[in-house]
Amino acid sequence: MGKPENFKIDKGLASFGVSDHYAILGLPLTTDAAHIRKKFLKLAKILHPDVFGRTEEEKETATKYFSKMVSPAYQVLNSDRDRGEYLATLRIFAQSQKQKDSALTLSSEIAQKLYRIPHEITYAQFVEQIAPKQYENLDAILEYTATLSELNLVYLMTQSSLSFTTGSSAASAAPSPNQSMGQNGNGQASGVAPKPAQSPALRNLNMAELFISKKQWTEALKELIAAEKLDPNNAKVYALKGLVQMNQNAAAIAKASFQKALKLDPKEPTALKYINQVNIATSAKTPEKPPEKKGGLFGWGKK
Repeated sequence: MGKPENFKIDKGLASFGVSDHYAILGLPLTTDAAHIRKKFLKLAKILHPDVFGRTEEEKETATKYFSKMVSPAYQVLNSDRDRGEYLATLRIFAQSQKQKDSALTLSSEIAQKLYRIPHEITYAQFVEQIAPKQYENLDAILEYTATLSELNLVYLMTQSSLSFTTGSSAASAAPSPNQSMGQNGNGQASGVAPKPAQSPALRNLNMAELFISKKQWTEALKELIAAEKLDPNNAKVYALKGLVQMNQNAAAIAKASFQKALKLDPKEPTALKYINQVNIATSAKTPEKPPEKKGGLFGWGKK
């Protein structure tokens, strides 16, 4: 693992040059914000220099682990925006590595086991099995962190769906083994077409959804405008724009956005859900036509 004063891991995601903030905190990649904060407070207590029984050297080491590893990881994951961008980076990394189709090099037995039989539930169980041991002994922190990072790497590389959410406790459910192999229940090819390539505006869409969940409409709209430039034929971009504009009391503009979304995809769920609302809103605000004036030119000569 190298000397503890380096405070670095060289396995799992780290072996690809990717910082593994979740492994440092001893958490699966599907952890929500509330549990991230809870775990950080727990680690702050464990690594506090005044913990009874530690030597001066151990206190100094514990303080360094906290300041050089735990605190920086928490600063990223505690920020909604930074966490969203970080998860988007992991998606892009996983997609890139899957395209290379190269085998993983794994040191820990538990990560090798997960790689042989990957499943989201098993992944979470393995992380829960390792995490309690991670900070029990200062000399073993880096070793257990590396193991957790290998588990995170396996999860990223074996799950076909990585729709992480930044406000709930889990990512979208993993597909069944038959689905992941593209087969039906009889073991035959299902004929299901491969999933389309990932949108180049994925990061912006993720950030927009995050801001929408927090009702930060202006920030969400900025992300969607950027997304539109990157992926102008994405129906979801316009549907989310319509949702934001509707909440900004711009019903007419929202209606146009929803209409464009449905033109690109007649089944776009967000547009279908809200377009009737903006239709009603725009019809209610349509001004009545003023009565025509009688008389001569421009009303002159009126009696």
